[in-house]
Amino acid sequence: NILIAGHAGSGKTTLTEALVYFSGAAERMGRVEDGTTISDFDPEEAKRKASLSASVVPVEYEGIKYNLIDAPGLFDFEAGEYEGIRAAESVLVCVSGRSGVTVGAEKAFQLARKNGKATMVFISKCDLENANYFKILEEMKIKFGSTVCPCVVPAKLDDGTPVYINLFSQKAFKYESGKQIQVELPDIGHRFQGLIEAMSEAIAETDDELMEKFFGGEPFTTEEIVEGMRKGVKDGLITPVFCGSAVNQQALDMLLFNMHKLLPSPQHDAAILAENASGEPVELHCDETEPTAAYVFKTVADPFVGKLSYLRVISGKVTGGAALVNARTGETEKIGKPLTVIGKKQVETDGIGAGDIGAVAKLVSAKTGDTLCDASRVVKLPAAAFPLPSLFMAVTVAKKGDEGKISSALARLMEEDPTLSYINNAETHQQIIGGLGEQHLDVVKAKLKNKFGVEIGLETPRIAYRESIRKACQKQGRHKKQTGG
Repeated sequence: NILIAGHAGSGKTTLTEALVYFSGAAERMGRVEDGTTISDFDPEEAKRKASLSASVVPVEYEGIKYNLIDAPGLFDFEAGEYEGIRAAESVLVCVSGRSGVTVGAEKAFQLARKNGKATMVFISKCDLENANYFKILEEMKIKFGSTVCPCVVPAKLDDGTPVYINLFSQKAFKYESGKQIQVELPDIGHRFQGLIEAMSEAIAETDDELMEKFFGGEPFTTEEIVEGMRKGVKDGLITPVFCGSAVNQQALDMLLFNMHKLLPSPQHDAAILAENASGEPVELHCDETEPTAAYVFKTVADPFVGKLSYLRVISGKVTGGAALVNARTGETEKIGKPLTVIGKKQVETDGIGAGDIGAVAKLVSAKTGDTLCDASRVVKLPAAAFPLPSLFMAVTVAKKGDEGKISSALARLMEEDPTLSYINNAETHQQIIGGLGEQHLDVVKAKLKNKFGVEIGLETPRIAYRESIRKACQKQGRHKKQTGG
């Protein structure tokens, strides 16, 4: 389960689309510019040519399933990152080969570190003329720290053809229509040996035996490199850096292969801590024989289908017809048919196993941050702390009589967006809506119209003055002051 995060425009959605196409799961590769990608399926996303919420896209490659969670890069919609981080074991930070390490990439890296997630970096658009890999690498060392470790390096042949050097195997490859072709190792000067030594030193620091071997001048075997790198990534000592081109299907095979080899899977991840009703810690393991525990990390409100709850199953298995207890409310939820979600597409499945991600429709009381569990072991996982609204606007009704509709429609939208707020101000007699920015509230306005048929306007809220100067008045007084002894 991998969260793909980074700054807006860094190529996250294009990378997700490219990995789906490269794995053979799609016949053609969609484009953000055309609004045809799998993960950006909302009409507002197609219109704005940007991700506005987290979407789940499973990819299978060489027998391994990857649940990719494409998160928005726009700060007005960062709730998507906070949702996705709770469902993922790892974070793939996407950095543009042209723009470098921007604020969004820094925030994604810090969020991953704060939540104890394994982190990997992919530098996209490396085949473009103005891409500067080594400058970006230095930026990352400054902003991400000494854990940064290059694993794949771009170069060019004499004719300008982009090639990618795999530092693990010390071989170079070019790509034609996504197919890998080995070429002679290009000369990148003194940098090559420096990169090999830096990678070897990072790997040596993960194990005492490897450290002795490193200082003894012995080269590491391929198995030692992979195992040392994997351990370093899991412990947060190494942040591996890969690169390529999503648009032109370059070096994606190396990225997918190493996502499997280096990033932790749910089965190999540490036990997750929850609390029972008494507040005592309980360890949950990724094991289908354990009692079921599933975390609701995202909710989607649909006026036709109803509520769709996205689940990350921590332990046990979620099956159709099962009765699970909502640890927050104590109510029992009857599970309908479990679904595998592929962007907007929903496919019925027999069950959602431990470690996997899926969805369930029409749960009654469940909301984002809730834990659904077997009655034999009721536990509660900590809910995510979302950013608080920072921009507040007053709602005006376009059509008389829609006031009641607005309240119910906004309540539905607040279920799917924890960063949205709505109150009735008793002093100014206005309905106040709060969000993370102008774009955020514009999208809410559009969703109210498109999903629920309610048109609203937004204006600056009136100030609720509690004390005010009412009229001018005059006052006279005398001040006595003693002087001398």
